[in-house]
Amino acid sequence: MPSERKQCDFLVLGSGIAGLTFALQVAPHGRVCIVTKKHRAESNTNYAQGGIAAVTSKEDSFEMHVKDTLEAGAGLCNEAVVRTIVQEGPARIADLIALGMKFSEREVPRSRGAKELDLGKEGGHSKRRILHAKDVTGREVEQALLAAIAAQPNIEIFENHFAIDLIVSHKLGLAGPNRCLGRMCSTKRTSAS
Repeated sequence: MPSERKQCDFLVLGSGIAGLTFALQVAPHGRVCIVTKKHRAESNTNYAQGGIAAVTSKEDSFEMHVKDTLEAGAGLCNEAVVRTIVQEGPARIADLIALGMKFSEREVPRSRGAKELDLGKEGGHSKRRILHAKDVTGREVEQALLAAIAAQPNIEIFENHFAIDLIVSHKLGLAGPNRCLGRMCSTKRTSAS
């Protein structure tokens, strides 16, 4: 089978939440190629059953979430990183909802049918702050991201491709700082039954 060359401005290895989110963010700035070794939805994200911890309730605060995280981390967490992640959490949740992510909701007591996020309380959390989509949160996040990816003409996904090496400038003897210029892939061949 002859080798096929594809040109892109951004190369993403993997089709989990990080890769798909990055691809969506850079798609307005150029052509994006996503290389994934299996089917596009076959990732750890897809199998994550739990929820996402974020401050979305008036009964909660960034300070309480930071405190809970640092205590649960038993001295292993970098406080500045924890603060950044906690403070950016609500905006990332809003991003997912804007992409079509449907988190589980519950009826607000004595509200005549009004709904609110069905927040769970797990582990070291002192407040209810776990957003979930029943028991398939990861799958729902993945599906929302993949639907958004499908609507982007600048993004192409290469399923069943294994990245076997990165092509870097220093291996080619090019001057200047060492940088990634591409990748070599092999395709997974499936046998017919």
